[in-house]
Amino acid sequence: MSGLIQLVDRLVHVAFWYCVDFMVNLANLSRSSYPEANTWVLLLLLPGLLVGLLGVRVVQAAALRRARRR
Repeated sequence: MSGLIQLVDRLVHVAFWYCVDFMVNLANLSRSSYPEANTWVLLLLLPGLLVGLLGVRVVQAAALRRARRR
């Protein structure tokens, strides 16, 4: 079991540092700071994406209901 825990720990560690590296590079490309890039992605972009996907789901559900009635 400890081998599995070590594998998961390593996976989380690598994923975390990949995300940090991505955010640092994004900040450098946009000529902003790391906290500013984090704010844009985590507080604006991801919630906006979530709302957009929920909107797509609602539209698809309505279209499916209409198609089933025919």
